[in-house]
Amino acid sequence: MALNARRLRSLTGVALALATLATRLPFRAKTFFEFDSINFAVATFRFDLREVTPQMPGYILHILPGRLLSWITGDINSGLIWVSLLLSIGAVLFLWRAAAQLRGERVAIIAAIVWLTTPLFWFHGEVAAIYAHEAFFASAMLYAGLKLLRQQDNTFIAYFLLLLLSLAGAARQNDLVFFLPATVYVLWKSRIRGKHLVLASLAFIATTALWLGELLRESGGLATYLEFAKHEINFKTQSVLFGNSWQSQWDLIAKVAFNLPMGMGAAMVMCLLILAVFPGRVVRFVKQYAVNAKALYVVMLPVPALLFYFTIFFMKAGYLLNVVPSAILIVAVLTDQAAIWLAERTKRKPENKLRLTRPIITRNVIVLTSFTAIANCLWFFIPWPGTSQARYNNENTRNSFVHGALNRLSSSRERYATLANRAFEYTNLSGIQAVDNINNETLRVLIANGADDSNQVIIASWWSRWCYLLTPRATTYDIEVDFNHPGALAVGRAREFHRDNLYDSLIPIHTSRPVLLLMRHDRSDFAEVSRQVHLERLPMPEYLDVFKILDSAFVLRWRDRVFVKP
Repeated sequence: MALNARRLRSLTGVALALATLATRLPFRAKTFFEFDSINFAVATFRFDLREVTPQMPGYILHILPGRLLSWITGDINSGLIWVSLLLSIGAVLFLWRAAAQLRGERVAIIAAIVWLTTPLFWFHGEVAAIYAHEAFFASAMLYAGLKLLRQQDNTFIAYFLLLLLSLAGAARQNDLVFFLPATVYVLWKSRIRGKHLVLASLAFIATTALWLGELLRESGGLATYLEFAKHEINFKTQSVLFGNSWQSQWDLIAKVAFNLPMGMGAAMVMCLLILAVFPGRVVRFVKQYAVNAKALYVVMLPVPALLFYFTIFFMKAGYLLNVVPSAILIVAVLTDQAAIWLAERTKRKPENKLRLTRPIITRNVIVLTSFTAIANCLWFFIPWPGTSQARYNNENTRNSFVHGALNRLSSSRERYATLANRAFEYTNLSGIQAVDNINNETLRVLIANGADDSNQVIIASWWSRWCYLLTPRATTYDIEVDFNHPGALAVGRAREFHRDNLYDSLIPIHTSRPVLLLMRHDRSDFAEVSRQVHLERLPMPEYLDVFKILDSAFVLRWRDRVFVKP
């Protein structure tokens, strides 16, 4: 590579890294975004699978960097957000180079700009969640696989590919399974054979043994880890393959089908526009490259994940960040090809016969890429209908990715606002700001009413994990509907970062202070609870419900549990 070309590529990489940093830093979350964030935060100083800190299967490669960056920043939330931010920079750079391996530097710039501004990816670079790992490792795997297909005797890239596969499993163990078929395909198509293939495989085994050994050490040993793994059944709660209803299966399919185009952002719009303008050419173009090894790898990498999401389990839009990078590469190639087709149209006009073709293509690329990037920015920044703060604490929208999502939508009196909320809750800045406001206001009210007192008791049917970390001196009972047992409650008791699941039907509450109740007035069992105790709603915004139980003693029969304050 010529010196000037190498220097230009280095400068482009620096510019993309700075652009990613500049678009994330000002908008990052100020508080823990979701209950998983609390699990990971506590795990940075006390790793305990029994107390779901973190949840199975452990996510050791998320916890260790989070622990380091929390120590550097002095704040756990900031440390975990920096993990997401640094992974976002890496994801942009890897997808940029993956696109260059696929179809040259022009497509690389298109892919980098579109990916950098994709709202779902942007969002998860701003919060203390784990899904930036999906984006990073999918992008890195695309780069390494395409590089190896282009340089089939490059032993270094073969080692790198298998190292990435192992580390992807350390961050999110499911990705080791999801990415394995595409990895095997690339190694089969390459010229890496014999000694180097064996050594690369041994390096994969050694790396996996290293992080697995640390995971087991932090978990308390192999026997303890296997015991928790045996009882991990969350992935069995949606699919008909595990005895669930067909309604649950259709709910699962609908959630994935809805969130996949939402996760692609304006790239999906651009793809549809190109298909509408050049339908025949697009079909012929796809057929032409359907047998191309690099194209097959791009498509193959996300397929196992998609099959799993459609048939077995899907909870949050962030899951799709191991799928979207391949989609962005495909859209980038189509955008580049559409710019060429548009240039051909321009050249057919008599007055343009003598014009140079390359500048026309470049202009078209700039226009099309700018359209997608600007649309993505509008998608991320504008407070669209459905993104008002009240929507983020509404019973019809708060659990949009769990059981009954379709039923909630059909029963909502504001159906279109509910649908819009589901489109934007993980792709719009309003989601981050709303959660920050909810957390800050709730914490303020709880502290003002004694939540920092060791004699305080809180019963929380929402915000319970936040109580666990942010008001640790109080005793918090977290109340959730038990989806595996209709009509039942799942109850946990937490104090001083220690939590136990409670299985007794009778739960005694001992405190001289009034019990605080966090329960939405639009929850289905609110009327049942409010008939049995005297409630005083504390001054808060109308979409945040915190009550004080005025009774000095009470017996509260709540579904299959009885709470008694003598």
